[in-house]
Amino acid sequence: MLIKITKNQAADAQEYIPNEGSVTLFPAGEYLANLTPDGKIEILVTRQLKALFSFSQFREKVSQGDFVVLEN
Repeated sequence: MLIKITKNQAADAQEYIPNEGSVTLFPAGEYLANLTPDGKIEILVTRQLKALFSFSQFREKVSQGDFVVLEN
């Protein structure tokens, strides 16, 4: 899925190489997103960095206009 973040967002991010999570700034722009097997939305910041949102958090961001789904 392709999403657009309409304004800068700060979110907890995780590295693909196991490490402690950290808060990362997502600049406004387009990002790839995937549905994980446990029902979360994974937004890929870089190849090594991802942010996870529950479905309800993601839905809230979409309803507020912070996220726009461009391609499903």
